[in-house]
Amino acid sequence: MASRATATRAARPAAATTSVPNRSATKRRFLVPVVRAGGFYVPSESFGGLSPERKAATAMKTLFTMCAVKIVLAQLEGSSAGRGGSAFGSFNPEAVQTIYKHLDEVPLKNGDEWLRGLMQKDRLLALRLVEVRESYIKEGFEWDSMQKAAIKEMESSNIEILREGAENMFK
Repeated sequence: MASRATATRAARPAAATTSVPNRSATKRRFLVPVVRAGGFYVPSESFGGLSPERKAATAMKTLFTMCAVKIVLAQLEGSSAGRGGSAFGSFNPEAVQTIYKHLDEVPLKNGDEWLRGLMQKDRLLALRLVEVRESYIKEGFEWDSMQKAAIKEMESSNIEILREGAENMFK
């Protein structure tokens, strides 16, 4: 019977280029990334068995829940921001209070759990948030802008960190 490591290696696609940790790197516990076709290999145990993309998608569900809450609050408070004049008919102070009270009682750390809790208090309001969250991710969120912003933020942070490191070398 093949070991798990052998089976995993056999299931991986052939590497375009492979870098293997050298002896001194291993001693320093520094591993050179193994570059595979299509990108870097991230060990599956890094995020509890999830890929980085799946982990990000899970975190983004909570972000999209927060966005849905803001959108629905704006509608329920009678704000017409981004909606023309049509949102004025959605004014509902009771639903606004329900959302604010639920936010006070249950911090929005996990979008799914937060919505489940709201579902027990006000099913129609929770349903509205679920629908807005789904519509926003499909139609409203600007994925290209997010990617550009993430790359720009990462590059900017990396430059700042490297600059600080270089400055500290000369102190």
